[in-house]
Amino acid sequence: MTMRFDDDVVIVTGAGQGLGREYALAFAARGASVVVNDIDAAVAASVVSEIEASGGKAIANTHSVAERAGAEAVVAAALARFGKLTVLINNAGIINFAAVPDIAETDWRAMQSVTLDGTFHMCAAAWPHMLESGYGRIVNTTSNAGFAGNAALGAYGAAKLAVAGFTKCAAQDAIGTGITINAVAPMAVTRMNRDAFFGGKASEGDDWREDIAQGKVPMGPPSIVAPTVLWLAHRSTGLNGEIFSSSSGKVARVSFVVGEGYFNPDHSPEDLAAHEAQIRELGDYLDPGSTGEELLVIPPLFARD
Repeated sequence: MTMRFDDDVVIVTGAGQGLGREYALAFAARGASVVVNDIDAAVAASVVSEIEASGGKAIANTHSVAERAGAEAVVAAALARFGKLTVLINNAGIINFAAVPDIAETDWRAMQSVTLDGTFHMCAAAWPHMLESGYGRIVNTTSNAGFAGNAALGAYGAAKLAVAGFTKCAAQDAIGTGITINAVAPMAVTRMNRDAFFGGKASEGDDWREDIAQGKVPMGPPSIVAPTVLWLAHRSTGLNGEIFSSSSGKVARVSFVVGEGYFNPDHSPEDLAAHEAQIRELGDYLDPGSTGEELLVIPPLFARD
């Protein structure tokens, strides 16, 4: 089956360059009508022109998603031009690099407002329309920096991990509505990271495979992440509340697991220190789909004690 999006209206935030641009182009190539949202009017218009030159349908939108009014304006633009909204790709984000003591308050707030608040505002604006039609696909953007850690990315990692938590909770709210909410953790050489981490190096075309093999670049281009996003956004994909890492052709599920741990209702701090290895060992770990699922494990432990 070829995954088509001919009946879909897709909003992609931060779609003027990098990952967002590739998502917008890929959706349009498969028949979707696309709202190319980016605060940079020139790059948004450029992506729209590229889509239209290939026979696709798209409009540019330059509202900021960091404020609720801006998010609502993005959704309103989709409805005004295309009459509905079926897919939302929350890709907009920024990055800055600083160790924790050097993170400026303004940089911290800006990171949260665009990355986390933007995701929330867009979901809140799109939700009523998807709920009314009984269908919707939302794909948020988290990051390996959030759940694996990365030096000099405290603000970025905090915001991205918060998006993962938001995705998990929002997915619970969406059960039974026809809306699914998942997240992608993309790794690609983009304009935002290549100068800071990769000496300005980036591969073009199909040469990235050979460049990775030779150690010239650490990962592939944004285009190789797009299939993961399209898969999660297609109406045939019923996954909900999941996160997938995607980079250089490798796609894998990401989960926050809980180890079997150490059980003693009367434990002390000294007791925990004595059982540190057992507490840290994942062993037969739990992979809970919600906090409720994890709590279900506790009563049998008391029964066994």
